[in-house]
Amino acid sequence: MAFKAGIIFITLALGCLAIPTPESDGDLSRFFDQDFDDSPDGRIVGGNVATVGSHPWMVALTSGVMARSFFCGGSVLTQRTVLTAAHCIDNSFNFGSLSSSLRVTVGTNRWNQGGQTLALTGNATHPHYVRATIKNDLTMLYTASNIIFNNLVRPVTLSFDYVGGGVQARAAGWGRTSANGPGSPQLLELLTPTIDGQRCVRDVRQAAIDLNFRNVPPVEPHIEICTFHSPGRGTCRGDSGSALMRVDRGQQIGVVSWGFPCARGAPDMFVRVSAFQSWFNQHIR
Repeated sequence: MAFKAGIIFITLALGCLAIPTPESDGDLSRFFDQDFDDSPDGRIVGGNVATVGSHPWMVALTSGVMARSFFCGGSVLTQRTVLTAAHCIDNSFNFGSLSSSLRVTVGTNRWNQGGQTLALTGNATHPHYVRATIKNDLTMLYTASNIIFNNLVRPVTLSFDYVGGGVQARAAGWGRTSANGPGSPQLLELLTPTIDGQRCVRDVRQAAIDLNFRNVPPVEPHIEICTFHSPGRGTCRGDSGSALMRVDRGQQIGVVSWGFPCARGAPDMFVRVSAFQSWFNQHIR
């Protein structure tokens, strides 16, 4: 049991972004944090430091007892509910031996400084989450006490309208600043447009060939949103679970899910919030 707990702790502490597997590595299920080469100028990725208070729904997920380690992002839905990606808190963990070390922090642009830090009492993972293909990649986390809303903390508004290509969106996170680089101590943000679903399918298929990746999950536009800015600008490990926001309406339209590590000229994939309205209605507390 102690060995299993140690493995889980290491997995969480390293940071999450679901990624396809290169030819030289193992199967897709080992997607949490593998080593890849990337250009040294990547960051969430190619983004800017976010203004304090500009993402009041932003959540940092951390683990550890003696020292805390950041591993994923999330968003505040209510005073007791946080939304993140299912692969951040995999079903196999099920809030077992490490439940007491998991925390969410809100109200700060520095995940390890300031804000409110709360313990968790449980989770609701989408019943059709598929780890092997990173589909239906959604989990709600329930806090042990109320999140206190103020000028730096407030709930996000979910959008259940279908979003096509050409919509200006914003992603933010504390993820790695390159595939093998450190995470960012400050919250970074990136403006990036959504792209058409069929274009995304084609571009991901071509990227898998160009980058020599195998076992790449199929893009399913009816449940996933894709964004693409340019090579060197996109999401990276540790950004998983964070919100994709529609700029013109200030609403969450996606959840960072998976992609090619990191910002290598291929689209980034997000869970499409509008495809899961009934699940949200059922599980938000």
